[in-house]
Amino acid sequence: MRKLTAVLTVGALALSVGACGKKNGSASSDKELVYTSSWGADEPQGKIIKSLADDFTEATGIEVDLKFVGRKGTDTLPTEMNAGQGPDLFDTSTDSVGPFVAQNLAAPLDDVLAMKVPGEGKSVRDVLPQSVQQASSDKDHVRFIAHTVISTAVWYDASKHPGPAPRTWKEFIAQLDEAKKEGRTPLGQDGTVNFYNAYWFYSALVRSEGAGSLNSLAKDPAAWDRPAVLEAARKVEQLADGGYFQKDFMATKYPAAQDAWAQGEYDLNLNGTWLAAETGAKLAEGTEVASFQLPAGGKDSVEVGALGWGVNAKGHNTGAAKKFLAFALQKKYGEKISTVAHNIPARPDVPAPDHLAGVQKDVAGAKHTHRTYDDMAADKNWWNNVFLPLDDQLLSGKIDAETFVRDGKKKVTDYLADKG
Repeated sequence: MRKLTAVLTVGALALSVGACGKKNGSASSDKELVYTSSWGADEPQGKIIKSLADDFTEATGIEVDLKFVGRKGTDTLPTEMNAGQGPDLFDTSTDSVGPFVAQNLAAPLDDVLAMKVPGEGKSVRDVLPQSVQQASSDKDHVRFIAHTVISTAVWYDASKHPGPAPRTWKEFIAQLDEAKKEGRTPLGQDGTVNFYNAYWFYSALVRSEGAGSLNSLAKDPAAWDRPAVLEAARKVEQLADGGYFQKDFMATKYPAAQDAWAQGEYDLNLNGTWLAAETGAKLAEGTEVASFQLPAGGKDSVEVGALGWGVNAKGHNTGAAKKFLAFALQKKYGEKISTVAHNIPARPDVPAPDHLAGVQKDVAGAKHTHRTYDDMAADKNWWNNVFLPLDDQLLSGKIDAETFVRDGKKKVTDYLADKG
């Protein structure tokens, strides 16, 4: 159920899209909307969407042909959309923007930003912050309308560790050393999930250097020569050599490490905003889930990814789909994202659940933001076959920081040459 960053149960949507259920090959109608969802009907988000669709029909008279196909129903969507048989509306996310735009399947939604949110006297643009709009856009247009913010943070149990969060890397390492001294395991890591392992280097680099600093490593060999790249790699090397992770962490299969963290066996877990929802049934009694941003210095950039709705550029009822999006941005539905789905609402005027309040505050107060994995994962061949294996070698301690940088520079040189 995982794609890229998201490991989904009830808490977060896999960073993917849902396949078409009903063939949408009929004539255009402003009284019907075809929507296929990659949520399950029994998931909290599925229940929210069902009530939203029912309310939309009652308010507008536009029928919503709603199909829940789950995360496995995604494979045929691009083919059906290209053939003019896809849905009008589909679930999507930050990492899906590039692939859908490349196939001319994601309709520009800039006009939706100007539409009024029913009953509130505000436009969609007014209720979505710039960082969320950016996470929903390519370089030219807004490509989907967000309902949920996702991010990455270091998670801990505030009932056991109530002290102030570390503000510098030195303070962070001191905290890890203190945990070891007291006989605890500082860090839990599901090391067989390579894109979770990448959180460490990615966060150390991009939080310090800002958007584009990781992405550039896939596009320019010279980018590997920047001092900040070696510095970030040395931080990961320090973690690998310091014995801060559990024994044999690189062989630990998901979700063993995060479940052990939930039981209090490990102090910290670097993970996405869905972690508490995923581990909810495993959390030890009295656990107070809280988080802090990995202290990397520099720009202190904060990850802002988003989950939301896209409109099929080749759909037959795009006007109705856009009306649905403005309708869905009402505050009462954002409140359900918080209280029912236990996620961070895209609207900042809707409080997140208590355990996500820290991340919501981090996002709102950030002077610099970046998208999930700095968009490097969009090139899946580079990401999956070149970068992640190299990153695993660094985190596992098989190579040092200097070797990581040297090998990375050579690998991207060869990769670009092979691409022509």
